[in-house]
Amino acid sequence: MTVKSLKNCTRLLKPALCVQQGGDMPKIVDRAEMQARILTAAMRCFQQQGFHVTKMTDIARAAEMAKGTLYLYFKSKDALMLALLRSYFDDIRARISMLPAPAMLDHLMMGIRLSMPVERLADTQLFMDVLGPGFQDPEAGQVIGDFMDWLSDQYADQLRGLQDAGQVRADLDPVQSGRAIVALLDGLTMHLAVFRTTPQEFEVRRDAALDLIRASLA
Repeated sequence: MTVKSLKNCTRLLKPALCVQQGGDMPKIVDRAEMQARILTAAMRCFQQQGFHVTKMTDIARAAEMAKGTLYLYFKSKDALMLALLRSYFDDIRARISMLPAPAMLDHLMMGIRLSMPVERLADTQLFMDVLGPGFQDPEAGQVIGDFMDWLSDQYADQLRGLQDAGQVRADLDPVQSGRAIVALLDGLTMHLAVFRTTPQEFEVRRDAALDLIRASLA
């Protein structure tokens, strides 16, 4: 199948239903599955080779597809990086959203711990390398800002419930406390990423920070 014929198919149908040239059997293209496949390959290439060295050809090869097919989904490495950033925060959002409202302070701390998964440390380091500590790209800044606002609101709601249950100090402002927790942990995550902390060091320092936060809330 040529790139041109594939473009025509994907333009007409979502998911695309394409008839390969020289054959009668249609081929269903699952766009979500293809995008996930590309993003996995891109993250692997970026981490192994570095973002700036990696070429779109490398990513297409890692994803086992033609470069023309890759460009149907992502027009550039920058577009891929932005999609990876969204996927990164969507994963953390999903982890937290699956948890029930905390009935005890310890439950809240477990949920906060899930917002800093050690297995994503390498991803965080990559984003810091490419986007920089200031996240100057406006689209990347919007993705990050939206997530931080959502997370702050989550913690504020949970703190209100824990105040009603007598688990958290009544004198705390839940809105400001929720934002403070996010700011503290975000700063810690960036610090640990910039200074190339090992996964073991990351867990130790994260848990020490969580102990301090818990003590301030009780």
